[in-house]
Order: sequence, then C-alpha cells, then structure tokens
Amino acid sequence: MTGIEENMQAGILIDGPINIPVQMMTLMDRDGRMTPQWFRMEMENHAIRMCRITQVVSRDEKRSVGVREKQFVCKISMGEICKTLDMRYNIETQRWRIF
Repeated sequence: MTGIEENMQAGILIDGPINIPVQMMTLMDRDGRMTPQWFRMEMENHAIRMCRITQVVSRDEKRSVGVREKQFVCKISMGEICKTLDMRYNIETQRWRIF
C-alpha cells in the first residue's frame, strides 16, 4: 500500500502540496453550466485512482491575481471513504486541480 493509499484509508486525501492536477469528467447542461461527475488522479506508484463525486455542495467563480477559475466544493466517494474537496477549473488553461 502506498503512502497516498494509506492516507486515504485514514481519511486523509491530501498530505503535502495542495495543487494536484486531475483528469475530470463533467456534464454540461443546455445553458453551459458545468457539473463535475468523477475524476482520476495518479498515485505515488503511478496507478490511476478514480473518485466519484457524490454531491456538488457549492459552485462559484474566483479571480485571483488575474486568474479566472470556477470553484466547486464537492463531496467525493472513494470506496468507503467520503471527503469534501475544493476542486478548481482554470478557465484559461482549461485544467482541473484539487486546491
């Protein structure tokens, strides 16, 4: 079991830097509103782990130092572990990350 997997078993998703890039699957409605569904992230042993988003708690748009981002506070499920994460989508680079 890798360090990240051990932390997940202990209920800790992130231990260390908080700017983790992820691959995200989202749905768009007719009005262009984005709703994240699940994401994949690479573990320390280079295995890919999928995490399902069970609920979008809130959504907002942030502007920090000229960078426009869409912020989503999401509840996720990874096996038996449930966590709340701050997910951000950078509008200019079109990349997702865990903030």
